Amino acid sequence: MTSLTSKYAGDKIGVLWDVEDCPILNGLDPKSIYENIKSALANQGYHGEVEITAYKEKEPIRNDFELAGIKLKIKGNKHGRFNSMFDDKYFWTRSNLMIISRDKTDFTTYLGHFKNVLIAEPAKLPENCCKCGFALDEKPNIKPIKKGLNISHEWVWTSLAFGGDPIPKTKTEKQETIYS
Repeated sequence: MTSLTSKYAGDKIGVLWDVEDCPILNGLDPKSIYENIKSALANQGYHGEVEITAYKEKEPIRNDFELAGIKLKIKGNKHGRFNSMFDDKYFWTRSNLMIISRDKTDFTTYLGHFKNVLIAEPAKLPENCCKCGFALDEKPNIKPIKKGLNISHEWVWTSLAFGGDPIPKTKTEKQETIYS
């Protein structure tokens, strides 16, 4: 458990999920994803209440999100979803914040004042095993994060959606996170 995790382990976790960028994977539904995210966070030492808001382009025929306890916002195109997520992040300034989006770099300029940030994004991955989200012999191809942010964990979407582990950090990345 990192020092950030232990410091904010019991705090509420706000999850902002762009469903268009990180869609529901085959074999899953909103309820199972909600439970899997909670499980993945608990496995990393986070035991606070988890509140998920999902952002979609169009209204679903059946709203399984609300039935799963996930707040759903219909915001149209990428710009509308980003703006809504950007506005909603201010509700989490004193808690853990998780961003689930295709391009986390869109948010990094605005996350510097947050105490603890968790990230998940899709990545073009090789064939992978069921819960790990990436091949055992390869590190996922993801974009780097702006230095100085308090990012304690980072997932590939496929791993988080199935309740898997975050991307392992290198020794240098761990030091930057702790001392930045």
